[in-house]
Amino acid sequence: MRTSFRVTVFSASAVIAAAFLLSASVVPIALAQQNVERVEITGSSIRRTEAETAVPVQVISKEEIEKTGSTNVEQFLQGLGVALQGNSNSVAATGSGATTGGVSTVSLRGLGSQRTLVLIDGKRVSGGGTITDSTSVDINMIPLAALERVEILRDGASAIYGSDAIGGVVNFILRKDYVGAEGTVFGAVTQHGGGEGAGLNALVGWGDMGKQGFNANIIADFRHEEAIFGSQRGFASSGIHPEHNNDVTSGNTFPANFAAADGSFGTRNPTFPNCPGPYSTVSPLFTPPGTPAGRGCRFDPSPLVSLIPKTDTGSLFGNLRMRLTPAIEGYAQGSYVHKEVNTVIQPVPLSDQFALPPNHPLFNVAPYNGASTFLLTPSSPYYPSAFLASQGLGTPDLLVRYRSAVSGNRDLTDVSNQWRLVFGGRGTVAQTWDYDASYLHMETNLSEKVNNGYPILTKILPILNSGAINPFGPSNLTPGADASIETTQFRGEAWSTKTSVDGLQAKVAHDFMRMAGGPLAVALGLEGRREGFKVKVAPEIETGDVSGYGGNFLPVSKSRHVGAAFGEVNLPLLKSLELTAAARYDDYSDVGNKVSPILRARWQPVREVMLRGTVGKGFRAPSLTELYQPQTTGVSAPGLTDALRCPTTTPSPLDCNTQFPITLGGNTALKPEESLNRTVGIVLEPTQNISFGVDLWSVDLRNTIVFGVTPAAILADPARFGFLITRAAPDATCPGCPGQIINIDQRNLNLGETKVRGVDIDARWRFPSTSIGAFTLSFNGTYIDKYEFQSVDGTWQSINGMVNPIVNGAGGVIPRWRHFLSLGWRRNAWDVTFMQQYQRGYKDLPPTFDDPTDPTCVCQPQHVGDYTLYHLYTSYTGLYSKNLKVTFAIRNLFDTAPPYTNAGGQNYFQAGYDPGYADPRLRTFILSATYKFK
Repeated sequence: MRTSFRVTVFSASAVIAAAFLLSASVVPIALAQQNVERVEITGSSIRRTEAETAVPVQVISKEEIEKTGSTNVEQFLQGLGVALQGNSNSVAATGSGATTGGVSTVSLRGLGSQRTLVLIDGKRVSGGGTITDSTSVDINMIPLAALERVEILRDGASAIYGSDAIGGVVNFILRKDYVGAEGTVFGAVTQHGGGEGAGLNALVGWGDMGKQGFNANIIADFRHEEAIFGSQRGFASSGIHPEHNNDVTSGNTFPANFAAADGSFGTRNPTFPNCPGPYSTVSPLFTPPGTPAGRGCRFDPSPLVSLIPKTDTGSLFGNLRMRLTPAIEGYAQGSYVHKEVNTVIQPVPLSDQFALPPNHPLFNVAPYNGASTFLLTPSSPYYPSAFLASQGLGTPDLLVRYRSAVSGNRDLTDVSNQWRLVFGGRGTVAQTWDYDASYLHMETNLSEKVNNGYPILTKILPILNSGAINPFGPSNLTPGADASIETTQFRGEAWSTKTSVDGLQAKVAHDFMRMAGGPLAVALGLEGRREGFKVKVAPEIETGDVSGYGGNFLPVSKSRHVGAAFGEVNLPLLKSLELTAAARYDDYSDVGNKVSPILRARWQPVREVMLRGTVGKGFRAPSLTELYQPQTTGVSAPGLTDALRCPTTTPSPLDCNTQFPITLGGNTALKPEESLNRTVGIVLEPTQNISFGVDLWSVDLRNTIVFGVTPAAILADPARFGFLITRAAPDATCPGCPGQIINIDQRNLNLGETKVRGVDIDARWRFPSTSIGAFTLSFNGTYIDKYEFQSVDGTWQSINGMVNPIVNGAGGVIPRWRHFLSLGWRRNAWDVTFMQQYQRGYKDLPPTFDDPTDPTCVCQPQHVGDYTLYHLYTSYTGLYSKNLKVTFAIRNLFDTAPPYTNAGGQNYFQAGYDPGYADPRLRTFILSATYKFK
């Protein structure tokens, strides 16, 4: 395999060198002399003139992006009907309580960010550097100010671009050919506090390609956004929802809960029922009528969780085009982006409910016994003797379920630095052969720095177990004990990653012969690249010795080589009928090779009607992290129950509404994914001002790679997924039950097949100009008719119109229908746009309390309501100066709160709503001003 790669890279280098040498003696670029410019669209290597092709591409201009009032790419894409579709899609907010590195990703067709190819000017982008994902691109590293437009290919494109394009392609086109200077400042405030934002950007461009033979521009952009916490939004301020039978609180509190180490009694708390805040409270679901006195308190983390993290981003983008000779145009791009995302959540829990990794120094040491145990003995001055005596419970050793309030809130900052360099040349050889050859280097360096709230277990656990710490209040009887906790803090860099791509690409295109409908065009190309991924971890993280990370991470250093050859031919059989065929051969040094073909057809019997269709095969090689991420231990999301043990008279906190040990990691036995993509559509243009398009599409995916099956799904269906559960030997605490769960396997695996079907609708109506102005109506939406997958036992399950309960991912909402509707009005200096962003409701996750014998129980998943937002944008050009443009926008005009969902708190630390698609900012006011220097 490596030999094949070396040959491919050598061939690509030879093509680049030969192209430059040959072009030194040929005529000027032919395309520049044509009256009708031919352009290369996303999804094809052949330049063409048609506005509508067989490729279903959604194009969003800079002006349209600006009118959404978005302050970053994530927010902009969330409003589109096709760009963000739930499953395995991450936003910055999902970094709360998860190791996402503050990365925001994009997912097409609900197939996940790992199957959505992100490009900048048609060239690959390195991953965002997440410690568990080397592929997904951080879209918030691309500033909106640098964009000329965004092109979204709503079709598989493995035959053109290779791996990762099964779900489609998002191509960010940067601004070029700009002459002059302009600057923009903006500010944003939310009506309910938090999330304030501000920024500025500047663009400078000079040089005329036609007269001076060059053009260059530089774009600088700086943005800041403050955090929003759950306490600032009513819909996210609590994880206790009796009306939905859902409670995602924790039993690790302060003042602490405890249970007898010998099993003689269950959870108790001496402060119950007062349960003073902010780290304890009473939950009616855990304390129904008749609950014994002293039953445990609960901790509701929701008010302390970041809904939006504090973010600072600075970027610098540059473009250069230069006519090196009459026949050679050289080009170069360079960029640097620095981003800091600060995430703050509640203090860490410390108790026997959290497993230690086997390589931890305390794993085999008493009294820890493989867990971060806090044992309080009668010798401690804080032992609650009077409380236990009042209830006749004796004086056993106590297992304390403790929230480390003394350590403070968990506070960390993810720092990203991304470099990108592209240079190449293009021209025409022998008057008819167009060529383009380039080199790309890009790398993302991401590090996570701990600021506070992450104690080192080997330091804090001995202090807790010494009896010197009061788990129920200040440690007044042992002076200096609380202060000693400060010495246990881990601070500094926890881990860092480096994700890199180095690539050479060369392609040529030629019109061979004249056919009835135009020239027969062919494009051929070669590509070679190296992909690299490295992870460095602090020694304390490597052994799982830092509380709050839920386990350990191990260092990784992997790379691979990819060689590819591709070709495309366009056959205009008639003026009304065009066929395009393409194929690509990819050879991965670690997983083998594959040929991906595609066939497209375009038929336009009359000017007003165009029919199009495609059928193609896709291919996705497992990513470096999916293959090689070391296997580590962790804990599941809270609120889970082992149904085979929990229905006992005295439910154990180790079995009921708790967190279970899990194993995460890569799997070198993974097979590549393969897909069959099909689309058929019609575009109607009865007049030049009206267009209407409908595309039916389907994706059949084989060997679907998933980041494990969710623990909730495993526990809900032990007959199907029981092989992923490891149990201890049966014990006397639950007669006739299987042993307690000691591990749930969440390693990556090939789950089976996935089938997705849907319809895209795109319409635009430009009304004739009148005395009151010009109006434009546009609509874009996606309906998912089917989304089902095959499990390991061969059975099929539909997850259409519901939260994905099986496959791991951030949120996993699969809505049946999403759309974006806008009405624009323009008159003289005024420009106003009114927008609707809509997502249809869906079936929710089951509640955490599920007791069919209770007639009041809401035991089945409920329906999550529709989510409809309205935005208003208005601008005026010429205020005080014809070069000044002032804009004012209101996002979420009617201050609509996200609909309630059980997924909030189960899939995320944020409770009450799903941050994967809902915006917690609520009504937001944005004011900006742009001045153009001429």
